[in-house]
Amino acid sequence: MHRAREFFQSLLLALLSWLAAATANAAPVPSLYAAIVPGSDPQHSAQAAMREVLVRLVGSRDAGDDPALAGIVEDAKRYVQLERNTTHGATQVIFDGPSLRAAVAGAGRSVWDPDRPLVWVLLPALAGAATDDLRSQLNAAAQVRGLPIALVSADSAGAAADPGNAGAAAVLAAAHRAGAGAALTAQGSASDPQSMQWTLVAPNADGHWTGGAAVAIDGVADALVRASRELEATPAGEFDCQIAGISDLAAFTAVIDSVGGVPGVSDVTLRAVNADQLTLHFKARGGAGAITHALAAEHLHSLGASGDGVLRYRYQSGS
Repeated sequence: MHRAREFFQSLLLALLSWLAAATANAAPVPSLYAAIVPGSDPQHSAQAAMREVLVRLVGSRDAGDDPALAGIVEDAKRYVQLERNTTHGATQVIFDGPSLRAAVAGAGRSVWDPDRPLVWVLLPALAGAATDDLRSQLNAAAQVRGLPIALVSADSAGAAADPGNAGAAAVLAAAHRAGAGAALTAQGSASDPQSMQWTLVAPNADGHWTGGAAVAIDGVADALVRASRELEATPAGEFDCQIAGISDLAAFTAVIDSVGGVPGVSDVTLRAVNADQLTLHFKARGGAGAITHALAAEHLHSLGASGDGVLRYRYQSGS
């Protein structure tokens, strides 16, 4: 009895810690409404900066040239909050976020949620200075698209750095442990970084691309934006979920991280702990099918719904 009580108390402490970091797999985009552009002409600089910011804000690589947003670009000065010359002959422009978001919505376009999945990028082993070059290219491309990334070397990533052996579920689990919501892996010739094979692993998106850093980042951003839009278009519902197979604190932590990391899931609360079973309640978009699909990659195997509509799963670590 004493051991059971200690385990239950540990579960509650773990839940409190998880709730404090429930959004760790999403990251705000730094300088989302700011850009530094060449030149010092105020009108030209504002318009050039607006084109860059719209790409990041809307999530489309063509947003700066979108006819529906042409009026915003033309009237870019209207949204400027700060404009100043830099010491290198360029101009820094910062736009008013709320006004710009309202203008984009008024033009019939939607904004990509500023809290975006942090992408865990597993870098391959490259010779010489190629790794530093690849890091710079990835960071530059991610800045253009407004994609939060965390670069990880193959050595520090361990077994997860080999997705062919680790599997997609293991790679995604490693990304979640690192506080990320998705993973991007690279394989290819160490002598030709421009012909790498890139693979995205995410709860509600995937993709494969061949090419350099810009190709990979564009592919990932496009896939995540598309998944986000599809999710936003579905109605929200409330769900009860019973998960069996929780034998220790590590399993408990893994399960609540998995459920909280599903895109569209929010307001997760613990309803009950009974032997090796948890009952959770949460809000979610996408419906029960989408939830089950996302959790399948997290070692949560569906047992179907009970007669009263409760979703039932069994956790099997490493399966």
